Amino acid sequence: MPEEPVRPEAEEEFESPEKKEFKFIRWDDSGIVAHLTLNRPKQNVMNIQMLEEMARAFEGLSGRNDVRLVLLDSAPECEGYFSMGVGAEAYSYQMVFQMMDAFHAVFRAMVEISKPVLAVVDGVALGAGCELAAFCDLVIATERAQFCQPEIKLGVFPPLGAVVYPRVIGPKRAMELLLTGETLNPQQALDMGLINRVVPRAALAPTIEALVKHISEQSAPVLSLLKHVVFEGTWLPFDQALKKSQDIYLNQLFELEDSQEGLRALIEKRKPVWKNR
Repeated sequence: MPEEPVRPEAEEEFESPEKKEFKFIRWDDSGIVAHLTLNRPKQNVMNIQMLEEMARAFEGLSGRNDVRLVLLDSAPECEGYFSMGVGAEAYSYQMVFQMMDAFHAVFRAMVEISKPVLAVVDGVALGAGCELAAFCDLVIATERAQFCQPEIKLGVFPPLGAVVYPRVIGPKRAMELLLTGETLNPQQALDMGLINRVVPRAALAPTIEALVKHISEQSAPVLSLLKHVVFEGTWLPFDQALKKSQDIYLNQLFELEDSQEGLRALIEKRKPVWKNR
């Protein structure tokens, strides 16, 4: 990875003791790539506390201009599983409201920090685990990954997935995924557009390292603005999305030193040296 920039004194507050309080995730935001690991062995079944920890971790990146990317994966102790989704208690009338609020808070936090999120799926991603992977900006999977939304077989549907999947993989494929509840193998998920790449487990580490290195070498604020525009363009009507993209391009992007540096570097045939950290 590229050398880490010196962090401003104002950001020292993020080195807080509360990180040590996390029970069901591992969280490291000390470098330019923040790393969130799902850590509730063995199946990473999400409970409310785990979801709250995930949301709190993402929320802690607000204003962190030094962090370029978030890497999301599962702990080695959870071998064979990315996440089996939320626990059965989520479907009880007594818990469903609280569980849904906690689950959706994770996704809202991911949107609000506006940083690219790369998911690594090396095992089963079921239900909410599949939704979590799908909502990430990039997904790398191994040959033993599996993806499934089985809710229809339980007489329900995933509220977030019903909104996310049509935008990620298109409405017809989303309906097939949600109506059948069938399990997808990695190649099917790739063909459907649910993931970016399938790699052998032996090649996973170098693949992730190369991709993370490539992304983390780019300008942090430009990465953030790009994600914001892509997200808005995916979810807003075309005219609104285009207007939003134009506004950000003209009034925010071109205010950055990095946008000018990139053009200078192209003209001068050299690698850009980013200023906006």
